[in-house]
Amino acid sequence: MRGVRESGVVNSEKSPEEWYPAVARVVSLPVGATVLILGGTDTGKTTFAAQVARVLAGDSERIAVVDADIGQSEIAPPGTVGVAWARPDAERLSDLKPAGTFFVGAFSASTLPLEHASATAQAVRHARERNAERVLVDTSGYVTGPTARRLKCAKASLIQPALILAFGADNNSELLALAQTASAVCGAELLAVPVPEGVQKKPAAQRTTRRQTRLAAYFGEKPTAVTVPLDEIVTLGATLGTGISIAPHLAQWAGDALHMPVVHGEMAGDVMTLFLGNAARPGWEGLSGAVADHFKARTVRVVSLSAHLGVLVGLHDESGRLFALGRYAGFDEESVGIVVTVPGGAAIHAQERTRLLSFGRVRTDERGATIAELKPNEL
Repeated sequence: MRGVRESGVVNSEKSPEEWYPAVARVVSLPVGATVLILGGTDTGKTTFAAQVARVLAGDSERIAVVDADIGQSEIAPPGTVGVAWARPDAERLSDLKPAGTFFVGAFSASTLPLEHASATAQAVRHARERNAERVLVDTSGYVTGPTARRLKCAKASLIQPALILAFGADNNSELLALAQTASAVCGAELLAVPVPEGVQKKPAAQRTTRRQTRLAAYFGEKPTAVTVPLDEIVTLGATLGTGISIAPHLAQWAGDALHMPVVHGEMAGDVMTLFLGNAARPGWEGLSGAVADHFKARTVRVVSLSAHLGVLVGLHDESGRLFALGRYAGFDEESVGIVVTVPGGAAIHAQERTRLLSFGRVRTDERGATIAELKPNEL
């Protein structure tokens, strides 16, 4: 990075003067170092990451940027963590092509913190395994409360950054405490970065519209429905697919006994789960005794598949690599398969290569708008 340090590039990039020390420190880090960028919403984190990535890319083709802001993602689709290789001509992170995408399945960092931390670590590992000379990790603005602190500390522990930049920590005691804790769990150097006066807050509606637009653009104008056979995949994040399927005629018998439209049934140990095409009928529990006795089940439970409609899902191949996003669109009783809507260009791969189907916790419509955020265990 000798050429970068000698070029006076900090001034030529027109970075705010408040950022000069942070830029210089990132440039001076040893090869292979990772930088974790923390801060509240609209504090300049993403702009800083884009500028520094562009600066460093002038001297190296192996500068990686990890975009872990799942609600306002620039590199990969919303609901995922993306990693890309920086280019000196890229003005924004959205100009970069994803080199890897890792599924979370939520738009809020507080919804699935374990999956979020894991996806971030996977993205960093992806870059390191490909000899990244720097890894810049841009994060969401979720920095308030105990869950936010645990999430950021988990990321710091997993990715082991050399430097943590905390944007606005000079004027935010809670953020400073969070950043100090994250630094303590991994031994990283901590630098508080002032927020320039020119940084403006975006209205919530603007952020929502942008996320919706990016998700709709990902699926395109002609999304395609495909059926993934349940016996060829494993599922994660939902009850569906986690047990042993019972014969369709037995599932139908159980539905008749309960006076409900059962489309699929599974046994997991001594727990029987019946999946319904619509909402459960009130008072069905009073009829479940005969079903439990017939199947020797300790517990009979029902799950309404109508609550799954529109849920964001991740399609992974046999290596675990995420190759497409989809939306849950239904259950095919005849083929005993899960119907998902995917971008038209991913339809063939979805049918032939899906081995893991990960369910997220957000339902969206065809326009990318959020219908609902699901509660834990609702699926």
